[in-house]
Amino acid sequence: MQEFTNKLRAACGIARGSPDCIALSVPSFGINDAHEMRRWAANRAIDGDKKFFILGADTLTPDAQNAFLKVFEEPPPDTHFFLLVKTADFLIPTLRSRVEVVSAQKVSEVNTVKDATDFLASSVEKRLAYAEKIAKSLKDEKMTRGEAAAFVSALLSTERGNGAFPRAKARALENLLRAEQYAHDRSASFKLLLDHLALVL
Repeated sequence: MQEFTNKLRAACGIARGSPDCIALSVPSFGINDAHEMRRWAANRAIDGDKKFFILGADTLTPDAQNAFLKVFEEPPPDTHFFLLVKTADFLIPTLRSRVEVVSAQKVSEVNTVKDATDFLASSVEKRLAYAEKIAKSLKDEKMTRGEAAAFVSALLSTERGNGAFPRAKARALENLLRAEQYAHDRSASFKLLLDHLALVL
């Protein structure tokens, strides 16, 4: 994120420490953070005629994303927003439709989709083992909560594309929709969440 911020400042002539450029890096961006961002966006630029808000976050709660909608639909003049996330998969559809998605690297997204496909095709025992692996990676900080949430989102998008009997598929999608919502909660336990999905899908 720092590299992106430095390049943006250099390209746009933004002085370091300017109040017109906010760069925020957080594990989880919640509703209160979104309200603060909206208040900042409503004010006029101080040093120049443009403002920049750069957010790097592992997860954005659904409430925070909903709070973004109005600002992204009718942004203040000369105000630019950049969301730096692991994958756009965990953005709610209404927010995603209001942004331009630019992928810095496709490899991680491809791996996430492949892992999701393998998980859905595996036995219950292998799914539970994978859930344990993710929990350990989170504990050892080898995986971020955003990456774990992106995996749950990939499960949902993959299952949507799979053919299945209508009732079975409806139940699976219902479980995955609830799981995706819970995955973006700051207190979410991915071990319990994935254990549950391993048993019900």
